[in-house]
Amino acid sequence: MARDWHEDFKRWAKPPSETEEQKASNAASMINDAIRASPALARRGVSVYATGSYRNNTNVRLGSDIDVAIVLNDGMFFDLPIGLTAAQVGITVPLDYGLADFRSDVALALTAKFGHGGVKPGKKTFNITANSYRLEADATVFLQYRRYTGAKTAAGGWHYEQGVELRPADNPNARVINWHDDHYAHGIVRNDATGRRFKRVTRILKRLRDEMSESGRAEAQRAAKPMNSFLIECLVFNASDACFGRVQGSYYEDVRAVIGELWQKTEDDVVCTFDEVNRKKKLFGPGQDWTQQQANKFLYEAWLHAGYGR
Repeated sequence: MARDWHEDFKRWAKPPSETEEQKASNAASMINDAIRASPALARRGVSVYATGSYRNNTNVRLGSDIDVAIVLNDGMFFDLPIGLTAAQVGITVPLDYGLADFRSDVALALTAKFGHGGVKPGKKTFNITANSYRLEADATVFLQYRRYTGAKTAAGGWHYEQGVELRPADNPNARVINWHDDHYAHGIVRNDATGRRFKRVTRILKRLRDEMSESGRAEAQRAAKPMNSFLIECLVFNASDACFGRVQGSYYEDVRAVIGELWQKTEDDVVCTFDEVNRKKKLFGPGQDWTQQQANKFLYEAWLHAGYGR
């Protein structure tokens, strides 16, 4: 009996259940409670919020984790254009409480809340184990990040773009800059522009990746391995409007169009200029954990796995 991909895609397009969403919310709330209960952090300006697939409403299933950012707003990393100095933009006092101190205090706060067995420190994140009440969570500490443009604001100050930055515990010279708010905002705009299909097709491709990884042929399993959720969401974000809303009540033709177009635009002889969803960084290039060739191979194998033919 032939598989009904139309019905599978309809099911895969849906967000997790209310129970799953509640477990994600519980994890984020408990991490926030841990930070607020810390005497060492009470006098600091700290923001705690969900990031990643749960915040962006592209999460797919129970068993995935939730990402939570813990941001110290009292300090920042920054970049300046050539010719502009830190003193000129008003940055004159070095931090007396930086990322290492903040990470240490966060570790104590999380351990006090979840116990030693419930917190596993990593190079970038603290992993919070799951239970029947909450999802597994990755809590990551950041400082504010500012990228000064060299332009002036209408009020006369120096204009900057704001994100967050972390430095891995084992390599403090390595920089990881994220644009959580920009990602969230641009994702909403893209979803509206595609008749709310951008996020649904993203969920479908994530589920397709999972199935390829678990039960696909050997080539499909290898192609699925480097495809994290962020990369898949960014790929779908770059599909043209014409790929979405093709057939009322079905996603089959949308997925076909998205995979086909993205495959053509990521071929080896194409200089791909895709943006991340945040529109602050190119999706392919130096510093990324994936390549254009890996994305192209995944799209080819996804096309075959979904039964679109050769």
